[in-house]
Amino acid sequence: MMETTKSMKTTIWAGAAATLLIVLVGWAWRAPNKKIPNELVGEWHTTDPDYADRSFEIDSVCITFTTGGGTVSTGFIKEVKEAPEGSRMLYTISYIVDDAPNEVSFYYDPNKGKVIRFKNQEKIVWKKDQNS
Repeated sequence: MMETTKSMKTTIWAGAAATLLIVLVGWAWRAPNKKIPNELVGEWHTTDPDYADRSFEIDSVCITFTTGGGTVSTGFIKEVKEAPEGSRMLYTISYIVDDAPNEVSFYYDPNKGKVIRFKNQEKIVWKKDQNS
């Protein structure tokens, strides 16, 4: 009888340890957020003459940059991070182009005309096309 009790305790402890391990792994590993907010979906342009031939488009799976002369670069979105900064939201989109990881960060400001300003070029205002 003593042997059965010892065996049951070992089984219970092993089960508890396995359950705890599963809970810890589930808590520590979170699937990346890939959801693009609706207000970002569409094609974006600027009136800045230096970027007149450029645009970018965001959809639910890709981000595409058109960079003059008909050059287009499309990346598949891997993760979307967002962090509030005052009245605007900082978005960072991680994406893959030709098997290489890339990242772009920009501010979306709903209070100043629903515009985007890239973090590294805040003076340039990008507006979403009306048709998007």
